[in-house]
Amino acid sequence: MRLDAIIALQALSKAIRRTKRKVEIRGYVLYESQDYVVIATLKSTNGKTGNMVQIWIFYRHQKPTDAVKSGNDATVCFNCPLRGEKCYVNLAKAPNGIWKAYQRGNYPVLTSDRYPEIFGGRKVRFGAYGDPVLVPVEIVRAIVAIADGWTGYTHQWRKSEYQEFRQYLMASCDHTSDVALADSLGWRHFRTRLADGAILPGEIICPASDEGGKRTQCIRCLLCDGKKAMSDARKSIVIIVHGVGAKNFVPLMSIAPAA
Repeated sequence: MRLDAIIALQALSKAIRRTKRKVEIRGYVLYESQDYVVIATLKSTNGKTGNMVQIWIFYRHQKPTDAVKSGNDATVCFNCPLRGEKCYVNLAKAPNGIWKAYQRGNYPVLTSDRYPEIFGGRKVRFGAYGDPVLVPVEIVRAIVAIADGWTGYTHQWRKSEYQEFRQYLMASCDHTSDVALADSLGWRHFRTRLADGAILPGEIICPASDEGGKRTQCIRCLLCDGKKAMSDARKSIVIIVHGVGAKNFVPLMSIAPAA
């Protein structure tokens, strides 16, 4: 057999093997609306959270960095005071990459009958980006029923239509004056503070934080899993502001809390 024919057959054989190779699925679409999409990614290298399933909420029609510039990030972040340059999430990295993979069709839709396969025995982080109250509560309820634990946070805790989420999510607080209101509405809270800011009664320092000595990771701690019952007397969590937007947090402190 001629050498060029042998080379062609070898190339064909390699191509066939590549097509037979199982494609690794790295995430799934949990929900889509006209304007936003909820995606669960299955692996994480986040040093603070550990390898939790990460649930992201993105504006569908622009990559996250462009959505911030246009103001369309409000679709998934509402009136969060940390939107844009104050956000702790580096949108140019994982969020943009995940959004692009979604646009390429890399994430199949996950039906609820497969939740045990994907979430069973796993720890889940609701809201790696975007506010998790946009995840239909029946989906949240189905996931936590089979997961091995979860964490989650929302800035929408003041709104009456989202009070059901308090059993799953923490109230994100940016002012000490937020705390009494959150507590009165039945939420445990997760509060950001400046390095010289006070730790309030009923709060403990996040044990996965730098100031907490990084004694653990979120995947093992799981204290940020809402208020499971009105009798739940566990402490709320406080952390020194961190992430890529930390330098912009000081001006935020001079802004009145959201109504």
